[in-house]
Amino acid sequence: MKDLYEVLGVAKDASATEIKKAYRKLAHKYHPDKNPDDDLAEEHFKEVTQAYKVLANRDQRERYDQFGAAGINGGSPAYTSGNNQQTRQPFGQSVGDVFNDIFGDFFGSKKSERSGKRKGKDRTIKLKIDFKTAIKGGERVIDVPRIKGCHNCAGTGAKPGSVPQLCRTCGGSGHVRVQQGLFSLSKKCTLCDGRGRMVAEPCPTCSGQGVIEEATQLKVKIPPGSADDTVLRYAKEGDRGSGGGERGDLRVKISVRSHPVFIREGDDIVCEIPITMTDAALGTQVDVPTMDGNVKMKIPSGTQSGRTFRLRGLGAPSLTGTGQGDQHVKIVVETPVELSKEQKQLLVDLSELDRANNYPQRRYFKRKTRP
Repeated sequence: MKDLYEVLGVAKDASATEIKKAYRKLAHKYHPDKNPDDDLAEEHFKEVTQAYKVLANRDQRERYDQFGAAGINGGSPAYTSGNNQQTRQPFGQSVGDVFNDIFGDFFGSKKSERSGKRKGKDRTIKLKIDFKTAIKGGERVIDVPRIKGCHNCAGTGAKPGSVPQLCRTCGGSGHVRVQQGLFSLSKKCTLCDGRGRMVAEPCPTCSGQGVIEEATQLKVKIPPGSADDTVLRYAKEGDRGSGGGERGDLRVKISVRSHPVFIREGDDIVCEIPITMTDAALGTQVDVPTMDGNVKMKIPSGTQSGRTFRLRGLGAPSLTGTGQGDQHVKIVVETPVELSKEQKQLLVDLSELDRANNYPQRRYFKRKTRP
């Protein structure tokens, strides 16, 4: 038999806390659930658990320290009970018992799951909204598919007038015990799918499932400043749980329709305003559309195509509540088309009056390209 202190990797004067800590670390490392089909890991797990059973027991540890392996093996002889021969294990508890005492539910399912309670599944629904609603916020009523108990069979899954029978495999518990290496594990019964009941005559409404999907209306509040892929979470508005478990959550994923005039850039809004060559040269005043209605903006004389003006605070509000973006107005000087003879002649006359200082950009370009 290997030295038990060496098996756990602790000194012979190690405290009970140090021994327990060493065992937890090694048991976690070699646990069969983490090392499936690994016989060597299973053997290591058995060794460290047996070592812990002795060293964690003060009397067993004193006997081991004084007499070695003989001190613990010799004190646990086989015994008989009645006519049946039974062999007592040298360390009292089974490997599984010791592991469960230390780790509890660490590798198993949650207590609520073992009791049959399971939280329902989360659902995600896409919601398409218009550009203005995304910026200003609003409300929408959506249809949420929900799993509900069948009203025809009261959730039993059986045709009205018939009664579900106990599952012959699990006896109505919904779970069966399965031996896996050193451990006996509880798993969902595959015959009844964990329900514990078998339906001979299924309900025609729910096809024997006991549940149906129905749409429920839900009012959704859209916060100002929402954008593509903004996700709104509604707790316990998803699918119902099983065994009395709570509902899952609902996530509403926002998709924003494009706007014919505005473009969103973060919290800023951008739009283009076309003006004539005359207005660009002489200056003018234009009506600029915004999310709050039209506002008047002055265009100074000599404005070039592509120049951008900023309207402060007329963008989208920040979802984080840290302020509001701006609106940027880009000027596009439009060249006239389908000119009449008179218009063309006027432009010719104007061109004859042109001077170099009327066109600084063209003058600068020529200077740069001069050989």
